[in-house]
This record gives sequence, structure tokens and C-alpha cells, in this order.
Amino acid sequence: MKNSLFFLAAACLACAGCFDNWSRPADVITVTSLDALAQTNRAEVVRLFLRGAPRPVTDADLEGLSDTRLRQLDLSELNLEKVPAKVWSLKGLTSFWFVRNKLAAIPDEVAQLPELTYLNLDGNAITSVPDSLSGAAKLRWLRLSGNKIRELPASLAALKDLRRLYLRRNLLTSVPEVVKEWPELEDLVLDDNAITAVPDWVGTALPKLKSLSLKGCPITRLPDDISGLRGLTTLNVADCPFSSAEVERVRKALGDNVVILF
Repeated sequence: MKNSLFFLAAACLACAGCFDNWSRPADVITVTSLDALAQTNRAEVVRLFLRGAPRPVTDADLEGLSDTRLRQLDLSELNLEKVPAKVWSLKGLTSFWFVRNKLAAIPDEVAQLPELTYLNLDGNAITSVPDSLSGAAKLRWLRLSGNKIRELPASLAALKDLRRLYLRRNLLTSVPEVVKEWPELEDLVLDDNAITAVPDWVGTALPKLKSLSLKGCPITRLPDDISGLRGLTTLNVADCPFSSAEVERVRKALGDNVVILF
């Protein structure tokens, strides 16, 4: 009896181990330092996070990575003025961080990453957005906060899958017209720009918009008809110079289903 129970317990443990291994993704290899990268099989790396490494990352550091296996790459806070050329050969890349470096222009080569869905270039010195970015057809999440951007080109209308756009602390003076061409957009963050007015189409052209943030912009009122914004979950107009009458009008028009931050 004892032997039977022993074998039954062993069988259960074995099966549990099988199911545990089966439930885990096969591509779990993550590297978070240059030292670890030097000691691993680079061709097996799926996620490479080198933010704040002790020295700038070079093309030599990225050699040997699989062009199709690597999915996520973080080269933030490395004092880099340009993206290492090797990055553009990583055709399987879905997420790329290049935050708080010294990038002055978005490279045209971004469009050469066919699987890219997330691009974060916050905190650089970018002054304009090139037409070539429209070639990143699968892009869903674009972060360009903390740069020096004044406008977005009309060509970005091609990014029909874009869900989230972050443009905090730039040099915008108006809500970019191209935004109305993104029917899937859910989050729009334009905090701390010099935007003085919100166009009427914000409430009509973006049927899936859930979060709109204009915190710190010198906007004194929203459009006369804001009924189209009732589908929002959050509206952030904190630190905008709204009058008490405008605050009351907005609250009344949007009702209790929208969290409004004044």
C-alpha cells in the first residue's frame, strides 16, 4: 500500500512538472546587463534590457543577437546620440526603448522594423517627426514626451492601428490635425504644451478615446459641444485656466461616468 502511494505521489509530481513547463512561454530568456550578455548565448536572448548600463552600448555589443528572435530592447539612459545600426536588422523586434538619450532626429530606419508595436523615445532632443515613421505600420503605442516637437506630419495618418500617443512637454501650439485620422486611438496625452484650444473633432472623430489629458495647457474652455466625450473614462485638465463657470459646464455635460481632473 505504501509503495502504491509513493508511486502515485511521484506520478502526480511528475505530471505537475510537465504541466508547469508546458504553461510557461518558451521565449523567457531575458538579459539585463552587459556582463550577463557576454556570458549567455546571444542567439537565444528574447528580451535585452540595458537601461543605464555603465558605458554606451555599441554595435559590437549587439552582434550575435538573433535578427528574428529578439522581441524587446531597451537602450535607454546611455548618453547615445544615435541608435546603433545593428538595431535596424532586428526584424522580430516588437518593443524598443531609447529614453533619455541625445537623439536629435527619429531615424528613418524605424520603418524597417516590421513587427514594431511599441516605440518609446521620451526625453531626447527630437525637433520633428519624419514622414518615414508612417512606414511602421503595426505601431500601437508611441511615446515622444520631453522632446522639442512642434507638429506631426499628415503622413502619420497611415498609422491606423495607433492606440496610445504621449506627447507631454513638447512645443505643440495646437492638437495635431493628424490625430483625427486614428480611429483606434484610446489614450491621448498632450500635457504641458502651449495648446490654447481643443478642436471640435476631438469629440467626434475618435470613437474609442478613453483618456484625454491636457494638464498644464493654457486652455480656457473646451468646445461648445462636448457630448462626444461622454465615452471617456478620464479627462485631465488640471492646471488649465478654466473659470468656475467652465468647470461647472464641463461637469454637467459629461456627467458622473467620466473622471474629471481640474
